[in-house]
Amino acid sequence: MNMAAALIYWIIVPIWLTVLATVLIYYIRDPRAFGTTRLLLAVIAIDTCRNVVENVYFGLYFGARYELFPPGFAEVLGNPFLLIVPKLANVAAGCVVLGLMLGRWLPAAIGERRGMDQTANDLRKMAAVDGMTGLFNRRHFDSLAAAEWERFRRYRRPLSLLMVDIDFFKSVNDRYGHGVGDRVIIQIANAFRDQQRKSDIVARLGGEEFALLLPETELEAAAIVAERLRDMVSRHVLALPDDNIAVTISIGVSEAREGMTLGDMLNEADKALYEAKERGRNRVCCYGVENAPGASARQSGEFCGHFQLAQELRITAPHR
Repeated sequence: MNMAAALIYWIIVPIWLTVLATVLIYYIRDPRAFGTTRLLLAVIAIDTCRNVVENVYFGLYFGARYELFPPGFAEVLGNPFLLIVPKLANVAAGCVVLGLMLGRWLPAAIGERRGMDQTANDLRKMAAVDGMTGLFNRRHFDSLAAAEWERFRRYRRPLSLLMVDIDFFKSVNDRYGHGVGDRVIIQIANAFRDQQRKSDIVARLGGEEFALLLPETELEAAAIVAERLRDMVSRHVLALPDDNIAVTISIGVSEAREGMTLGDMLNEADKALYEAKERGRNRVCCYGVENAPGASARQSGEFCGHFQLAQELRITAPHR
């Protein structure tokens, strides 16, 4: 039993030396890979050195007492002053470790975590937002639209969709260059953003095509919103050094109905947009609504009969 008590220290020492060697090897191989963990490695190294010193000391002391080493070792190392040295080293190591943990590692770890969270947020934003306009991109729009569709399907709340396309946009790029074309897209996107409610979902689907999903909005009110947007864009002029550009948009409007799917509503809005382009562009068309008498006579654009119907019903648009 005495022999085991003397030898246990010499079993502990190589274990801690292995720990120290492992830390040093991996740190030397790639020090940048550890980040704030380097401070934790320093803590482990300090504690390992403390353990090695303490176990070597008591291994020599008890080894000498049990005749593994010369008895003189026990006399020297048994001095009360020397016996307290390992404990003082233990206290010193603990203070250094505590200082590193609280003074360096903890603030660095918190800062690193915040940086990682910010990077993750930036990546999520990049995955959801169109880089040019700041609107949602097609993928994120599809995800949000699916969620709104489930809400409509469950609670039967009104839901409308606007599909928007810039008229003759290719000619703008061909004549003025893609830089001017990008400015046109950005300004139209800003106009849509200024008019949207918090609940609305506005996205750039790609190129010169946009979509606006309007929860809690029936077809008549959505048509008024669409006409307001169309009129706003048509009155806006992009000033250039040598020319001024006036662009227009065409809008197709559809509404969610029982028995249809989200894809059906998207297809109906596309068809209404195609009809608006076929009728001369710079106008709003609602899917499934025929022209009302006198509606096509409106000089500012055509609602495919629905603007007059909305006025008769005195429906107020949900946007300001």
